[in-house]
Amino acid sequence: MKKLFTVLLLSSVVSGSYAQVWHQNRFPSQESATFDNNGNDLRGFINKYKSDFTAKGEKVNDASRNDWGYLAIKNVKTPGIDKKGNLNYFESFDVTLAMYKTGTDGKATWWSREHNSAKGPMVYFKAGDATTLSLPNVKYTEILNELATKRFTLVEYADTMYSRNDLDILLKNWAVVKNGTIKNVNDYKTLVDFYNKFLDKFTSVNDAVLEDKSFITFFKGTGANYAGYFNMVNGKLSGRIELIDAPFERDRIKFVDDMFKKITGSTIYVYGDETFGLERIIVKHADKANAKLEMRKTTTTRKFNQDI
Repeated sequence: MKKLFTVLLLSSVVSGSYAQVWHQNRFPSQESATFDNNGNDLRGFINKYKSDFTAKGEKVNDASRNDWGYLAIKNVKTPGIDKKGNLNYFESFDVTLAMYKTGTDGKATWWSREHNSAKGPMVYFKAGDATTLSLPNVKYTEILNELATKRFTLVEYADTMYSRNDLDILLKNWAVVKNGTIKNVNDYKTLVDFYNKFLDKFTSVNDAVLEDKSFITFFKGTGANYAGYFNMVNGKLSGRIELIDAPFERDRIKFVDDMFKKITGSTIYVYGDETFGLERIIVKHADKANAKLEMRKTTTTRKFNQDI
C-alpha cells in the first residue's frame, strides 16, 4: 500500500461537536475512508446522496449565480492504520466526508486529523483510481480554495455529528443545516435570496465592532418557517438554520432556550419581518442574559456595523 499523503498543518481548540480521543495510530486508513468501509465511506456517501446533493446544489448555485458554495458533509468512523498497514477498528478516526457542488457537476473529498486529535494537523490521502468514485476525488484544499471566493457557504450535514470547529477554521461566512430541514427544494432559492439581503446589511463582516454581536434571523419558506442564528467567529459569520416546528408555547420556549444556549454576543440583532410568535420569548431571554436587543426589518438601510 502506498504511503503517499498530504498534511495541512492546522491546529484548533477542542471541538464541542463530537468527542475526539487521541489514538496511538497516526492516520486513518485511506482505503477505508474512500471506498472500503461497508458503505460508511466517501463512495457510499456519494452513491446515497448524490441525487439529493445535485438537486439542492443546483438550486443554491442558480439562485446565487454561483456566488455561494454548497457543501454536503457526513461524519463516519474509519479504522486507523499502523505503519505495517494493519487496520485498527478499536481506535477509529472521525472522518468528514464531503461533496462540493461546482457549476457543472461536483467534487468529493474527505479529511481527518492526525491521531484523531482535535488539535492534530489535518490529513487527506488519495486512494483508488479515477473510476473508484462517481465524482472527482480531490484534496480538500482544492475545494476550500474555491469556497474562499464565495460570498457564503451553505453546509448540509447528513444525520450524524460534525466538527463545527473544523468548519469555523476552514470556511468563510457559513451556516449549517441538517439534511431534511428544508422541506421544499424551492426554499433553497428563498434562503439564498433572504441571506443575500442579510449580508447586504454589513459594510464588512470582518470588522472588530461586530466581535460581540450575534444575529437571529427569520424567513418564510413554502409552507414552513425558518430561523437562523449566527455568532461572529474569527471575523466571520458562523451560523445554523433550523425549521421552526413549535406549535405550542412549551415548544416555542424550548426552541428559544436551545438557541440562546449557542448565542454568544452581548448585543443581539433580530432580523426579519416576522418572528413567528417567538419575539416575546426572545425578549425575555435577552433580558435574563443582560444582552442588548436590536430589532431590524428587512427593509432597513442601516448597517450592522453602525454604532447603536
